[in-house]
Amino acid sequence: MVKTYIVTGASRGLGFEFVKQIAAAGNVVFACARNPAASKALVDLVDNKKVFAVKLDTVSDESIKAAAAEIDAKAPEGVDYLINNAGICGTMGLDFEASTPEELTNVFNTNLVAVNEVTKAFVPILRKRGQDQVKKILNMSSILGSIGQMEDADGWGFGVAYCVSKAALNMLTKMTANKLGKENFVVFASHPGWVSTDMGGDKAPTTPEQSIRGQLANLEKFGKEENGSYYDFEGNAMIW
Repeated sequence: MVKTYIVTGASRGLGFEFVKQIAAAGNVVFACARNPAASKALVDLVDNKKVFAVKLDTVSDESIKAAAAEIDAKAPEGVDYLINNAGICGTMGLDFEASTPEELTNVFNTNLVAVNEVTKAFVPILRKRGQDQVKKILNMSSILGSIGQMEDADGWGFGVAYCVSKAALNMLTKMTANKLGKENFVVFASHPGWVSTDMGGDKAPTTPEQSIRGQLANLEKFGKEENGSYYDFEGNAMIW
């Protein structure tokens, strides 16, 4: 059965790999990005039948509303899955003493506030699938948001803002799951692994293809037992 997906941050990296694999499986995907036309790889995939490009700046209320209206019009029967992938790493290596209010606010606005606002805007589109059908939301988190595994005070080179934003996203995921679970939603946080992308670097042991293949498998198989959970791309439960 063909499924319909929304992916944010879809112009490159893991977001683009989500779009590529979803499209290859014959599903419908709305690929959301600030400037989709700037990604030749994404433009080449768009056919306006199965793959649609949608302009979305996740930190702009107006852009979120416009994107939601566009998707709602093109998917009148609703959407099955929302993948909140868009995020930024901020300035690498800043500890709490070096982090500025501007740095923290900038990273939190994208990695936390924007996820909440995008989810609020898109959930009504998922609800159109009806109470009897499972709807799913994947929030892209990180092992760097795991308080129980943060043994490195410097966050493995990442700044305080990024790590704390992902920890906050984990709590947002849990609370969203608690609210939506009664409506037959499954909401979970996903650690993609250390992936060889612009953010992860070329020493990372996991390819984007491997990470996304695993995360899509999780998204497909997870049920109500996994609502409000935190897993890595290989299906292992993460420590909060």
